[in-house]
Amino acid sequence: MAETYFNDGMAVTVPAPANVNSGQFVVVGNIRGIAQASAASAASVAIVTRGEALLPKPNAVSTSMAVGANVHWDATNSVITASATSNAKVGVVTAAVTNTAVTARVFFFPQ
Repeated sequence: MAETYFNDGMAVTVPAPANVNSGQFVVVGNIRGIAQASAASAASVAIVTRGEALLPKPNAVSTSMAVGANVHWDATNSVITASATSNAKVGVVTAAVTNTAVTARVFFFPQ
């Protein structure tokens, strides 16, 4: 393999931005993904950068989403949102989501 090639990019290792739990959605700059293990702040953690996962969302009025709707990461509240304002796009909803749901099934991918 070429010395300049590291991996296919489906998983990358980054410094944990804070203490993270396995399965938690992680944002490090413009890199986003699901942590594959728990890690202390600043420790190396592998994150999967593309796939489908249940991500947290607010249980609130006007938070329903249709299949295919764009979702963004609200870093302040650590949830997905339909609002693009000041939030980074993370993917699309793959199953309809009701207002009362606390998670959404999302296909997430590098931007």
